[in-house]
Amino acid sequence: MAEEVWFQLVQASEDQQGIPFSNASEDAVQLTDDIKDVRHLREAIREKYRHEEPDILEGFVPNQLKIYANQAAYKAKKQCSPRLSLNELDARATLIVEVPTQRLVPRIVAPAAELMEIPSTIVLNEPDKYAEECTSLTEWTINAVHEIPLIWKFMSSLGGCTSNGKFFWRLEDKQVASILVDGWFRESTYGNINVRTNKKSILMGSPGIGKSTLLSVMAFYLVFKYKKNVLVYRRLTKFEQENCIFYLGYEDGKVVHFAVQRCKTPNAINIYEELIRQQGISRVWLLLDGFRYQDIPEGVRTFKMLATSQQVNLKSQERVDAYCCLLPCWAKKDLWLVGHLVYNFATKDMEERFYYSGGSVREFTLATSEDIRNAIDEACSGVDGISNLLSNNSSVLAGNSQVDRLRHTFVKIADDTNQFIDRRYWEQVIDSEYAVLRLSTRLLQTTSESDLPPQLVL
Repeated sequence: MAEEVWFQLVQASEDQQGIPFSNASEDAVQLTDDIKDVRHLREAIREKYRHEEPDILEGFVPNQLKIYANQAAYKAKKQCSPRLSLNELDARATLIVEVPTQRLVPRIVAPAAELMEIPSTIVLNEPDKYAEECTSLTEWTINAVHEIPLIWKFMSSLGGCTSNGKFFWRLEDKQVASILVDGWFRESTYGNINVRTNKKSILMGSPGIGKSTLLSVMAFYLVFKYKKNVLVYRRLTKFEQENCIFYLGYEDGKVVHFAVQRCKTPNAINIYEELIRQQGISRVWLLLDGFRYQDIPEGVRTFKMLATSQQVNLKSQERVDAYCCLLPCWAKKDLWLVGHLVYNFATKDMEERFYYSGGSVREFTLATSEDIRNAIDEACSGVDGISNLLSNNSSVLAGNSQVDRLRHTFVKIADDTNQFIDRRYWEQVIDSEYAVLRLSTRLLQTTSESDLPPQLVL
């Protein structure tokens, strides 16, 4: 492989004119062992301009850049696949890098004086005990409670991770974890290509079902099982909480960490970029929690994993670099198990809880049934367009609507991992009987029976 790759930035145009972008001349990036394919090369090109004044690619992300092997390929509109090995390119040719006309969300820039210094790392105490809590995660027994007291304590001031250090492991959790790990680490073989390799993992699901908990535990798993350096940026929305960021990685063979409990976006970007500068982009695994996909700031869009409750509609080009995976809501049998094993709820109490909560473990485990009822009342009061709730055409996890807190998403057969990544198998239902009653009553008050959906005719 050549030690450097030469390229020319050009403006996107329908007739492939090849006009230099922003008057840029030919340039080159130095190749390292981490830059093996076109996807990595795009990231390296984008990173190159971050450290130049002005940053002519500000507002663009790597997967917006289209790379062509040479001028002839550009004229023929034969774009290189992101998975194409750089060994297959002519080392003497100048690559054409097409920059689109549309920038994404403008990068949030703060004056240098306002940016905080990168926190100093601290050696993690008792790393072997942390490892014991998480390294066998993919082999955990399902329908059982697993103790993670150290992880719980570490996360207690960073948005939390379980309410009590006990993680009830469902089949659905195991399936999602296996999908993520397979995509990140399985090597492709002849006849068994890993179609999710080098792709961003977007974990979707209804609110209150454990996405943030799973992401947090996966962060520790990546550090202790695969020796990765992991940066986690969490968007927090509870009372008196602000966004936070924490880092776990290795220095001189020791696990180190730092955390910032109140971390504004410019500081998070600055921390991420400094870690990239020190270690290289492929050595820093960025995990995002709680962000809307379309609102992720440009400086942190090169994530490995995103956990979100909001709708994600990937465009065709984005699907080359990312995939969505569903974490389903909780079945009644699993809520009964967690109620017995973790919270010591009585059966009668659980019946009442489920009547209000449906498949949300967050609501099901609130302090009292009255608290659950109040939460569902609040969700119902924010619903507009009640008749759309039972429409088969309504989109999965649609936008900001309070519907998301009521309409729970499941897969048909949890034993089949393919159903977690194929939306054809995602089913939505309002499984809170109380919510259905409240909404149907409201609809009856405003609609004649002949206009009602058959599911709501009493």
